[in-house]
Order: sequence, then C-alpha cells, then structure tokens
Amino acid sequence: MKKVDKKVAPVAAAVRAPRPLMTGTRASMERLEHATARLSFRRIRDALPGKIETARLVLRAPMRGDVPALVALADNKNIAEKLARLPNPYTRADAIAFIEIFAQRPDERPYAITGPGGEFMGVVGFSYAMGEHPELGYWLGEPHWGKGFMTEAVKGLLEAAFATGFYPAVRARALQSNAGSINVLTKAGFANLGAAVDESGLHKGQPIFRFRMERPR
Repeated sequence: MKKVDKKVAPVAAAVRAPRPLMTGTRASMERLEHATARLSFRRIRDALPGKIETARLVLRAPMRGDVPALVALADNKNIAEKLARLPNPYTRADAIAFIEIFAQRPDERPYAITGPGGEFMGVVGFSYAMGEHPELGYWLGEPHWGKGFMTEAVKGLLEAAFATGFYPAVRARALQSNAGSINVLTKAGFANLGAAVDESGLHKGQPIFRFRMERPR
C-alpha cells in the first residue's frame, strides 16, 4: 500500500476547499452597477445643450478664463454658508479644480451663468445619483442678487432639461433659513415637499426643505 505524504495533505485539502466567490462576485456586481450608472449619467448629462440662452443670460460650460471672476465671487462667506459643497475660503486652486475636474465628471453638469456683457456671474447645474432624480444646485455672486437673474437661470435650465425627455422630474433642497433660495425655487415652479434634515454635505444635520418639480405635460 502506497503511503501518503502527510506534508502534502494540507495542500490537497486547500485545493479541494471551495473558492470564496461571494466577495469577488459582489465586487464585480458593484463595479458593473457603477459603470452602468456612469453611462446613464453621461447620457442624461450630454442630452443637455452646450449653451442655453434666456432673455438676459447665457448659460455655458465653465472655462479656464472664468477663474479670476469665479474666485472673486465664490470667496464669500455669505454664499458659502448657504451651500452644501462650496469651500470657504475659496481659492484659485478650488476654481481650477472645479473647472478641470469637477465640471468634467459624468455625475455633474454645471453651467456658468454669464450676463448681458458676457461677465461670469455664478453657477447653475445638476448633480446625478443612482436611483434619484437629478438635483438642481446653484449660486449667484452677491453683486447680482435681487435682480431676478437666479430665477431666470434656473427656469432656462429646467426648460432645456425637460425638453430633452430625459428629465421626468428634478429635485432640490434649501436650508430653511435661506429665504432667497426658497423664493427662487418657488418662482421656478417647484413644490415644497416639507421639512427634513440634511443627510450629507456641509449642512449635514441642519433643517432643510426638500423640493420637487415634475416635467410639464
């Protein structure tokens, strides 16, 4: 009878042991889901026009030439304290990163708001997340407040988005203390869904209102 080398037995046992498929399978599924989401975001994002014109404004892609004006307007505590993602202080490095990295992401579609003379005034756009309707976000430089520019930009973007057929609804949120933003959303036609607590961003844990607007039939 042939003897079995005991030193080999553990190796044989290891070969016979079932492979840990679950971890690899789960990771592969997650990668597939994220890849599918990115493609979906990109399709919805790219369905929007490159330029949107309203009565007084032009919405276009942010560009490197906007950096000086972007820093000058965004480096403002009165704006930063109302937004969930704008850093304060806002530096030249932040502006360049916004234009060259953030604005190119498939889950973001920002537009530079430019005025009658072509001057940079602020930003309006959408963020995309899996299983959610696109979320509207915006800010306007303080020198331009109180002139209806933000409402005009929001209405222009929404009209262009709904015209694509890819936006059955759009959501938004605003701090309960931000009367200006609430006024913009109300004038644009959003329905206030009620009070909530912000779950992410710089305002995590703070009281907000959630808004939603359906595509007009």
